[in-house]
Amino acid sequence: MDGEPKVCVGPNAAAPVGPDPPSPTLNPSSSPDLLEKECVASTNEHPEGKEKDYGANSLSSENALAMPSPHSAALHQAYWRHLLTFEFAVDEINKRVDILPNITLGFHIFDSGSSEALTAENMFRALSGNSHAIPNYNCRSYGTFIAFIGHIMSSCSYTMAILLSAYNYIQVSYGAMDKVFDDKIIFPHFFRTVPSEHAQCQAIIALLKHFGWNWVGIITFADESNLRASNEMRDKILKSGYCVEFLEVIYNEQIILKNIKNSTANVIIVYSSVEELQLVATAAYIANLKGKLFLTNKEITFEMDNALIYQLHPLHGSLSISISDGNIPGLIEFLQNDGPSTLPVNGFYINVYEAFIYEDKDKVENPFRNKQDRRIGPFLYNNLRVSYSFYLAVYAVAHALHDMILEIKGHHPQFLHNKLQPWQLKHYMKNVNFKTPEGRHVKFDDKGNVPGQFDIMNFLILPDRTMMNVKVGKYLSSVLEEEQLFLNKSIIQWPHSAEVPKSVCSESCSPGYRKVHREGQQICCYDCVLCPEGEITNMYDMDNCIKCKEHQWTDKRRDKCIQRETEYLSFHDFLGIFLMATSLFLCAITTGIYSIFYKHRLTSIVRANNLRLSYILLFSLMLSFLSSLLFIGRPNEVTCLIRQVIFGIIFASELSTLIGKTMTVVIAFSATQPGSKLAKWMKTQITYSIVLLLSFGQVVICSVWLICSPPFPHIDTKSKTGMIILLCNEGSVVAFYIMVGYIGILAIVSFLLAYYARRLPDSFNESQLITFSMLVFCCVWISFIPAYINTKGRSVVAVEVFAILTSNAGLLGFIFIPKCYIILFRPELNNKQHLIRNK
Repeated sequence: MDGEPKVCVGPNAAAPVGPDPPSPTLNPSSSPDLLEKECVASTNEHPEGKEKDYGANSLSSENALAMPSPHSAALHQAYWRHLLTFEFAVDEINKRVDILPNITLGFHIFDSGSSEALTAENMFRALSGNSHAIPNYNCRSYGTFIAFIGHIMSSCSYTMAILLSAYNYIQVSYGAMDKVFDDKIIFPHFFRTVPSEHAQCQAIIALLKHFGWNWVGIITFADESNLRASNEMRDKILKSGYCVEFLEVIYNEQIILKNIKNSTANVIIVYSSVEELQLVATAAYIANLKGKLFLTNKEITFEMDNALIYQLHPLHGSLSISISDGNIPGLIEFLQNDGPSTLPVNGFYINVYEAFIYEDKDKVENPFRNKQDRRIGPFLYNNLRVSYSFYLAVYAVAHALHDMILEIKGHHPQFLHNKLQPWQLKHYMKNVNFKTPEGRHVKFDDKGNVPGQFDIMNFLILPDRTMMNVKVGKYLSSVLEEEQLFLNKSIIQWPHSAEVPKSVCSESCSPGYRKVHREGQQICCYDCVLCPEGEITNMYDMDNCIKCKEHQWTDKRRDKCIQRETEYLSFHDFLGIFLMATSLFLCAITTGIYSIFYKHRLTSIVRANNLRLSYILLFSLMLSFLSSLLFIGRPNEVTCLIRQVIFGIIFASELSTLIGKTMTVVIAFSATQPGSKLAKWMKTQITYSIVLLLSFGQVVICSVWLICSPPFPHIDTKSKTGMIILLCNEGSVVAFYIMVGYIGILAIVSFLLAYYARRLPDSFNESQLITFSMLVFCCVWISFIPAYINTKGRSVVAVEVFAILTSNAGLLGFIFIPKCYIILFRPELNNKQHLIRNK
């Protein structure tokens, strides 16, 4: 390649994002300054693979390292670990022969702190290749930057991204999670090895859903990134059907904590840096805030005196959604054993190393070569979350560069010696797909993000005043929704009790109740109302009750549907047994009367009352009593089809017979002259024709009914609560009432004829008896109509059976019982002389 094509990787350590812990600085009064690194990769041909070379053509103190800017007063211990991790990754890549063979990576480091202005200044310094920032000029004589790594803070990363996009430089952040970077139109060259805040929001919502925390509060500090993240969090919580009681921006910790103390939400989501979270914890301790669970977007780690840890007690039991860490093989040994001893002696490293390792730099003559008297604390190899993202960022750039060079060699070897351009790397960064030494799969989506992977940490303060974070679960956005969240709830320690804290506006509505939202309040605030009869809820917090199926009904608790009890006029019920016994008893009496009449058929009283019509009437009464049994028992297609028809035809036959008997008497006493027309009618036995004709009218009505709209079995689920009433649907109510109306007309005609003939001689006249029987008959059926309409269930059938039996019993009693009395008990009256004498 022409000259020294170089890849610049510009990592930046800033205020820790995620769970990376800050450590106390040497100067507590000064704010922590941060490191921004820029890596330069130069090509140096090595005939025997790759070897580490700190010579003038690769990485030297002149062209690779810059002293910290005067803005830096102190550095957090965590950022020293990030720096060492970066060194470790570059060194590891340079030693590998499968990545960038014959190419040695180098880097430049700039300290931009947490200042956006200083970040912009350092970007111009890096791009111009001079110690002075000269925009749009490149004074570098030893190569070209290819990529930048950084910043850890979203605000500084934003400044970098705006500038680098103008020059088509790749930027890989290892800490910026702001959703704004998902916009590939504005930030086409931005990538990151941490998930976006969108994925973190999804993880938090999954946690809220898992524990049923539908009523939460959000507090944040007044920086743009946290404000944007907290507003997005609120919007997503509301879209998920949960509620946010408040979103407070902290300007004065004491005032905000007072408002939080008076809130009903027991879960508080916190968007802040670790330092700001410490301020919240201290203010909560002073305000004696209890009963609240903090859910943070970063792992809670502090470096502080054990004597002051009690101030953090409000955070005990809190949960944090932290970026997932990973294993970096060999890093711990590098930090513990080698570390900077292998690095070049340089004023920058000496100052940084002394600030973290030694209390007094005068005690060490050669800190990078002397392995005695080291005081490297465990902070160097604990909590490698951000360091791991840093490590992945370096590897992502290295793999993209490797793929680009391989393609140039394979397809365009003529361009191999041309100078590499930064824009060429974008295509290969988008298609990066590799596995880390530990086996983790790394690739970027279309927004430049890695898949969302978070650890759920439980922050604890132990009785010995030590702090620890326990991993209690994880969240993976790349798997099925039901498998995304995994929790080991048995090891979670809650702030104030062993039970999961509640954070709801209203208690859950138990099965059997539904939610009724309170007017003017959020949807999480509601009252619980018992489901109406016939409807249930079988889960908690249901908005609507579910209707039971037609054959089912609710139990007392309204939480399940049970089979309805069936009701019909059964042969086993008392009422059914009584009506059946009455029917059979009356039928037996009718049979007995028929036998009496048949036995005494030659006597005067039997012959004087038209014996054949009496037989027809008795037979009809017998059938009518038996037909009532069709109304008792479980309805089926056959009984429903024939019972009303048989009842109607038999009743019409009875009344037609009564009309015939009455007309016989009337005609007999009207035909006093021999040879008159009436006498001829008597001879032609017109009365039998009347009986047949009137009965046939009912047959026609019933036939039309059966053809057009026949009755059928029906299930009534509305008349009686919780019951299924088995009955017969008449098919056509009009046809039913026409049939009953026809019977009513016959009854009225019979009554009028009997009333007309009431003054004829008693011995031959049944008119008075028929008049009374018709009076009873009409009263029964007039009463039947309103009773039939207003009764429900099996009572409807019982009313009709009762009407049939009563009206028939009236006919039987008034017409035949007096004659049977004379036949059986007054036989002296049953002779022709007596009849003639009474005439």
